[in-house]
Amino acid sequence: MIDLRSLIKAGVHFGHQKSRWCPKMAPYIWGHKNNVHLIDVSKTAAQLEKAALFLEGIASQGLPVLWVGTKKSAQASIEKIAIQLDMPYVNHRWIGGILSNFGQVKKSVTKLLYFEDVLEKSDKFPHYTKKEFNTFQKVVDRLQKNVGGIRKLTWPVGALVLVDVNKEKAARLEANRMGLPVVAIVDTNSDPSGVSYVIPANDDAPRSIEVILEYLGKATAQGAAKSTIKRAARAETVVASEVTPEQQIAFTMGEDESEESAKKKGAPTASRRPADSARRAPIRRPTIKKD
Repeated sequence: MIDLRSLIKAGVHFGHQKSRWCPKMAPYIWGHKNNVHLIDVSKTAAQLEKAALFLEGIASQGLPVLWVGTKKSAQASIEKIAIQLDMPYVNHRWIGGILSNFGQVKKSVTKLLYFEDVLEKSDKFPHYTKKEFNTFQKVVDRLQKNVGGIRKLTWPVGALVLVDVNKEKAARLEANRMGLPVVAIVDTNSDPSGVSYVIPANDDAPRSIEVILEYLGKATAQGAAKSTIKRAARAETVVASEVTPEQQIAFTMGEDESEESAKKKGAPTASRRPADSARRAPIRRPTIKKD
């Protein structure tokens, strides 16, 4: 379990003003000071451990985790963790339909890849002018912000990790509609309904977000490593079950040796055995003479 002192040092326990609280977060609130709610850090650590074990299990199955955090204080942390894990992320704007209508969203991803290829191989497209290349670069920059993080998104998605469920309401509703589990950092002013694993914490401070995401990222990386080991073991099993060329040669040499030993003993071999047509005598039917 994560050290409680590191959570307090990062400011995870600071909530919002009492007047802005959500009553459903009452079980996670320790008290208040200067009209600001304080989150119970022990419950934050317990919930964080549950979420980490869940993500580790998801990653061990080889399923991707989609990391979502579009608020300014979470963008850098989300991108950093997702790139380290080589998993999809959204840190600029949630595009409606990423989960429920990905076939349509994938067209934008294809468009991004096409224009990136055009810009990389600009020497092979001399018919485009400099102004057109500048236009393509603007299109690439815009698409990179919107769909650049989900270019490697594959189905099925294992889970969603959200920062601030109020900000990412559309993503949470879409995940609930698709039946996907949601792991979220929930502050005292947010409604935890629809969140599978609630992590009560400060979702505004960059340091608080970074500490929690790093812990979840380490657990996910451990699960991904287990998945890699499982795939390697399965590949070794498949290779071991296949007959190698050396085994085939040994098998053929064994057949030749058995045939030579049969020749020495005088037993009929495959080359000396008579054919079925030679061994079977033709059946002659008696002819009947008519007077």
